[in-house]
Order: sequence, then structure tokens, then C-alpha cells
Amino acid sequence: MVSDDCKNLLYDQACLQVWADNAPNVSLWVQTKECYKCDLLKKENISNNGVTNIRLNTIYSLWLDLTNDISHNNCRTLHTFEEHGVYQWNISNNFNCSQIKQLSTPQDLFMPFVYALLLIIPSFAVWFFINYLQRTYVVPSVFRFASKTDLDIENDFGTGSNEPVIIHPQIPTPVKNNSYRITSLDTFRGISIILMVFVNLGGGHYWFFEHAPWNGITLADFILPWFCWVMGVSIAISLRSQLRSSTKRKYVFGRVVRRSIALLIMGLVLNSVNNNNLSTFRPLGVLQRLAFIYFIAATLETIFMKPQPYFTNTRLDVIRDIIESARQWFIVIILVAIHTIITFFLPVPGCPKGYLGPGGLYNSSSNINCTGGAAGYIDRLVFGENHMYSGTAKHVYQSIPFDPEGILSTLTNTLLVYMGVHAGRIILCYQYTNERIKRWIAWTVVLGLIGGCLCNFSKEDGLIPINKNLFSLSYAFITGSSAFLIFIILFLIIEHWRLWGGSPFNEIGQNSIMLYLGHNIFYNTLPWRWQPVNETSHTEYLVMDCWATIFWCAIALVMHKKNIFIVV
Repeated sequence: MVSDDCKNLLYDQACLQVWADNAPNVSLWVQTKECYKCDLLKKENISNNGVTNIRLNTIYSLWLDLTNDISHNNCRTLHTFEEHGVYQWNISNNFNCSQIKQLSTPQDLFMPFVYALLLIIPSFAVWFFINYLQRTYVVPSVFRFASKTDLDIENDFGTGSNEPVIIHPQIPTPVKNNSYRITSLDTFRGISIILMVFVNLGGGHYWFFEHAPWNGITLADFILPWFCWVMGVSIAISLRSQLRSSTKRKYVFGRVVRRSIALLIMGLVLNSVNNNNLSTFRPLGVLQRLAFIYFIAATLETIFMKPQPYFTNTRLDVIRDIIESARQWFIVIILVAIHTIITFFLPVPGCPKGYLGPGGLYNSSSNINCTGGAAGYIDRLVFGENHMYSGTAKHVYQSIPFDPEGILSTLTNTLLVYMGVHAGRIILCYQYTNERIKRWIAWTVVLGLIGGCLCNFSKEDGLIPINKNLFSLSYAFITGSSAFLIFIILFLIIEHWRLWGGSPFNEIGQNSIMLYLGHNIFYNTLPWRWQPVNETSHTEYLVMDCWATIFWCAIALVMHKKNIFIVV
């Protein structure tokens, strides 16, 4: 029979009923499997000759330990609980523990996605129906949106005008030199910003739409690197356009500085929306990070990029993209080397040299205040803990604050952006699709292998684990590889095979800054979000977050049709 204490469970909760038969002085100790090398923590004292109802979190598998506080006899097991499930665990006087039994059927974790699809599919249908009506001129002209007529590729952040890029979709037969917008790039940017909005809104409170607590990677951990990579591609194309138009480099650099300052100021203002207390104000953030990495990458290209593609008329032409960018890559490698040296050799008081762990409970709480090693130490030294993000590791490892947009990780983030810059340079240096695709595939494979080797193709055991918080080298290589792969797929489908025009993602991607600012400023306001009526499941949260994301997409689409763009 299910006790009243096991009713009205919230989302990501299950109930465990521990039945003790003549077993005094017993307590339950618990720890998540996600908490690597952590000691178990005392959860509850177990009532003798009765039942104790305990609510447990279902996000991760749990280590459970029933321990006699006097004799220290114990029963330990690893169990995966499901949402709203009720379970029973029996213990007798000779400390004989039964297997954990399921008393009631858990809730289907993925059923809310059915309701979300009932919202998403009609939204797409409405969009394509409106487009069809406009194309067939069924809609009277007075009700028809204005159309965008320029064919230039969008600038670094999704708006503006740059050089038309010549795309030859035939392999290898030359075709007529038509200029097209690189729709696949806008589409990739649109996909990235939509996912970013959805995840930032809460992602239905599903753990796989949240960032990994420390080592490891989830879908949410790919999104910002993808956006940075796309920004890098746009930097290469935008600056080449300006230099080819004979714009003096000092003016190009002036634009770079103005954009960087604008992003920095927007980031600081955005942080003050929810916290304008100077004693706890957080100066770091996503837009601030974008400002710094954009400035570094765009400055390198402004200084060293040639107005015209590099040709040697020799066999070296097959690597002219690498030859043209050799000086830039040399500087980027120096930045990565500086990052690596500081990470592994900077002495951090009270911490092992080269420490990369989350501190707190990790490794039996042996380095509680060492979260992030050198990276965390530098940020705490410069900003202080009160001015830092609480960190994704806190709820698992009980760590001290750690900011994922910290100072040291900016260097490896620059490496990722420069991977995107090089992808853009390949577009500029080679005219035919097969030439571009072969090189992008090579980058995909090489980066993936390097990242895999650094992390030993595992979550915890590599020399440099995949870690979004630290923006570790393995994380930069793996996410860079995935960005190349996705862009290859989009480029072939949209530019080469012409199977899809990228809509509606390409239109949405051209107002990415508006989407990012808007969903953060109006995060908890109607009509985007409301106080959930039913907090016992993911359903209302998921539907609400999908609705808010679709609403923002609709705003971006209307702005695109009206030729309204937020320009940085």
C-alpha cells in the first residue's frame, strides 16, 4: 500500500519506503552516481519496526547504503529510480536486506514530449502555410509582409551586409557564377539560438537539457560552442568583404572595437536586470565572453588577412587556406599554450598542481575549495566569490562558486572561434563544393580524434576531460568537430542538393542578438511564461518553454519579413 507521504510527488522525485523489522539504529546514506568519487551523505534515520518514507531525486542513479550506526553493518546498492515511482526496501534484524521492489508504476518521463509536439507541429504548419499563401499570391498584397531583397551573407552576429559568396554546387563541373547568401550558415545560427533560448528558459526541467554538473557533455553544452563557431565563419567572410572593398584596416579595426564594446556593455546591462546590487553583481557572462573572443579573432584577421585569396600556382595551393592563416594560427596556438601552462603549472594555495576537479565532495572531499583549479583561483582572485556564478557543480558536488565564462577559459574559446574562422576561410579559398567538403571532413575527423584522445574517449579518466565549465581543450576540439559536421550536412542539403531552403531557421538566425536579449530580459513575464499550475510533472514546464521559444521565433520571423534587424 502506498503511504500518503509518497503521494503528490514533484517532478524528478520518487518515494522509497524502508521497512525495518527489529533493526534498530539504522540510517540511510545516499549519493548520486554522477558525484564521482564522492562519499555518501546521511539522508534519514530509519524507524525500527516500522516504515520510513523517503523522497529521492530521480535525475541520476543513486548509491544507497543502509548502515547500523553501532555495529556498522551495512547493505549497499546502486539503483535507478523513475519519476513518481514508489519503491520498497526491507531490512531484518540480522541485517539481511532485500532487493528494492517497485510498488507502483512510474510516470512515463517522455510523455510530455507528445504534448510539446502537439504545439510544435501546428506552429510549423502555420508557418509553411503562410509562406505558401505568399508565394502563390493568394494573400492580398495589403496583408503581405515586405520581402527582403538583398543577397548578402549576414555579418558576424546575424545581421548586416557582407560579401556575396560564390557557391558552385556542382562537383566538380563548374556552373554559372551566381552569388548566394550562405543560407546554411544562417540556418546553423538559427538552430543554435533557438536551442539556446529553449535551454535557457528551462528546457522543461529535463536534466539532458541542462549543462553537465562537471565532466561530461549534454546537448546544452554544445549550443554556445556552435554559436561561437558560426560567429567565426562570419568573421572571416565579413572582414574579407571589407578589405576587398579597400576599406582601410584602421577603420575595420574601429568597427571591431565598437562591436566588442557594444557586446560588453549589453552583457553588463543584461546581468543587472536581475541583480543590480554592486556587492554581488556578476561582471562575467555570455555576451561578455562573445565580446572578448570576437575581439581577439577579428583583430587577428584584421591585421593579417589578405584582401584576395592566396595563390602560389604550385602544389601548395591545396593547402592555401592553411598557408594564408599560418600567422593567425601561430598566435592562437600560443594562446592555447599559455592556457595549458597556467592550468597545469600555476601554484594554487591548498590545491594540487594541475587540479581540474570540481572540489567540494569530489574525491572524498579532499580538495573542497579547489573548484576549477587554476581557472577558478584566478577568477576568485580577480572578482571574488560574491561576484561569480554559483556554478553547475554546486547541486551535485556542493562546490564553491565557479564561473563558466571565466578569464582563463577565454583562451580556449578563442581556439574554437578560430576553427570557425578557418571554415570560413575554406569557403573563400576554394570555389567548388567538393574542395570545401573534403577539407571540412578532414577537420571534423582530426578535431574529433584529438579531443577523444585528450579525454581518453571517457568521461572521467582522460588527461583533459570534456568539461564545459573549464572550456577544456578536449571540449573545444569535440564541439568544434561537431560544428564542422553539422555545417557539412546543412551545406550539402541547402547549398549543394537544394533540398531545403533552411526556413524558418535561416530567417530566425538573422536576429539572434534580439532573441538572446529578449528572452533574458522578459524571462519570467507573460505571455512567455507563467507560474505553473501543476508542478508534479515536466508536462507544463515543457509546454511552457516550447511555447515561449515558439513565440520568440515568431517575433524574429515577423521582424525578418518587415526588414527589422537588431544590429551590433
